[in-house]
Amino acid sequence: MSLVITSNIGQENNTAASNAFKPYSYQNRLLNTMKIPPNSEIALQSAKINKNGLFVLDRTNSGFCHYFGRPVEDLFFDNIDNSTSSPFRAVIGAGEAFRAGDVKNEVNIDDMVGEIQKGINEAAFHPSLIVDNSNTNVAISSKYDSSSQVFEGFKFVATQQTAKTNLSAAGVTWTSLNANGDDTRYAFTQLNGKVTSTTDRGFYVQSRQYPISQNNGTCVFNFSEANTAGGNWMCGLSRINVRRDNPDGSYDYMPSYFVEPAANSALRQGVTVGGQNRFFDVAVVRYGNELRVFQSGSRTQLGQDGIWCNAVTYFGAHNASFGTVYDINTNSDNYTKVRFTLTNEELKIELGTDANAYTLLCDYTTLRAGGAVKNECLNPINSCKWAMYPVCAVGGTVAAGRGITLAGIDHYSNYPLFNEALYFKHDYWGSLQRYNQTVFGLSIEMRDWNNFSRTTSSHGAGAIGLLPPQGVNASGGMAGYDSLIITARSNAYGNEITSLCNTQATLGFVGDPVSRPLTPPNNLVTTNESSTTPLLISNISLFIRLNNFTQNTINARQGTTSKIIAHLPRFDNSGNETGGLYFEPHDRVYVALNNPQELLINSFDVDIVYENETFCKALTGKTVVCFHIRQRM
Repeated sequence: MSLVITSNIGQENNTAASNAFKPYSYQNRLLNTMKIPPNSEIALQSAKINKNGLFVLDRTNSGFCHYFGRPVEDLFFDNIDNSTSSPFRAVIGAGEAFRAGDVKNEVNIDDMVGEIQKGINEAAFHPSLIVDNSNTNVAISSKYDSSSQVFEGFKFVATQQTAKTNLSAAGVTWTSLNANGDDTRYAFTQLNGKVTSTTDRGFYVQSRQYPISQNNGTCVFNFSEANTAGGNWMCGLSRINVRRDNPDGSYDYMPSYFVEPAANSALRQGVTVGGQNRFFDVAVVRYGNELRVFQSGSRTQLGQDGIWCNAVTYFGAHNASFGTVYDINTNSDNYTKVRFTLTNEELKIELGTDANAYTLLCDYTTLRAGGAVKNECLNPINSCKWAMYPVCAVGGTVAAGRGITLAGIDHYSNYPLFNEALYFKHDYWGSLQRYNQTVFGLSIEMRDWNNFSRTTSSHGAGAIGLLPPQGVNASGGMAGYDSLIITARSNAYGNEITSLCNTQATLGFVGDPVSRPLTPPNNLVTTNESSTTPLLISNISLFIRLNNFTQNTINARQGTTSKIIAHLPRFDNSGNETGGLYFEPHDRVYVALNNPQELLINSFDVDIVYENETFCKALTGKTVVCFHIRQRM
């Protein structure tokens, strides 16, 4: 019989140095060859390890959601369908645990803060929270007891920015949205914000530098030149859409679930020009001699799930300035400009003169107070429309040389300049398109308040399908909005979208799966803190593997043969699960070495692994493993 003592070459009093010698995987070379008799067997005698309090992440404990909007309990009937937002999926480490499959990622507290930050940076989409292409104003930090400095959890602090900047006409550039890339027939020139057609087919373009800001941001177009020449034109705001390939081989730049109006349908008027569809989330359009207003939304009465560009009846008794549809051909009031103002969820459209005298054309608050019902005022802006960029177009068989000028647009100062390769990281709609998850956007845009066909009272007595938009508070933040962390599947916030949330224990929200902030709404700063102390251990056993011997075991978990010879349970002999742990089995389990002949050994190659046989990198310092070898009786 032989007792063999192995260890890494770590130093008890210098754990920083010892980490370089892999306490979870080491080799002890022998000065003299060891001879093991035929038909021997081996067992674990004892093991001593140092296991840090680390987080061990995998698919089962790294998913959560970030929600920015009105809390469900503040909505009618506590129903998420009465919100303009939705939870946004996040993964600690930004998905590394998911992409790694069955591999377990181990991190200490400081590294865990960084991994959570990666996840939240890819799940915070409101423009007021965006810092640059990769970072947000939702800051993650660790929380410690002020007196004992014992780790208590994590802190999430969301800070809305209020500073905004105006992009003037001189800085504006335009991008073609022409279907099939047909920029020959729809050619244009551009200079100082003015886009001018060079053919009689007109143009359809978008300015993609910055989206309009939500804190009373404005966007101003001058359409005078396009209107004087006659023919149709359009000025509006739209999300950015990637190329959509159609079944007939053509392509365009529409939402994947945009519904094209049927041929000869009245719904094509002002939307389809020269056989080319135009998409906008909100727009003022000249069609014939009429001035029209459109907004994107669903229309279930027509039997299709998706969104249309629906006309808004802005004129009538509910609008003190426009009793009838405005004749833009005669243009008796000499309007030359359209101004859009975005105040959180409410969009206001005004017509202006050269003297900058503006008249309200359409909104929610004023027109609703005047008696507007569904489709006679603007719907609230939803999270798919959080990043809206200027769009404009002219068309018709009139002479070339017609132009529209973007006079300027307000945007958050820290919001990044559009980058086609990166914008999906901070643009919700861009993210949905990038990862083929537009089904979640469709579920938002099909809600009753955004549905042309729905005039229910689900949003309160007398609501008739309308949902009042939220504005901004005195600080310039989004009124009534909270930043929430969702760590478990939530029926209230949507079972499907929250189905991958599994971090109650990991993030410290056991019993509090939808965290309520410490600060009330109507502030620029929202703080969420762990309500319980996260577990700094994994509920996992460890195993000792002896790599260079002739034994064979079966790892049924992996479905393969293995070199594992012993199991180290979660708790050691003293009941500890972190720190210095000592294991000595009461009854040794011997594994045959399958050596009918004498076995010559020059080293002991020892690994400490999880059940999937990946290294347990949570170990530090000195590792000592003792084996007992004997000849089988």
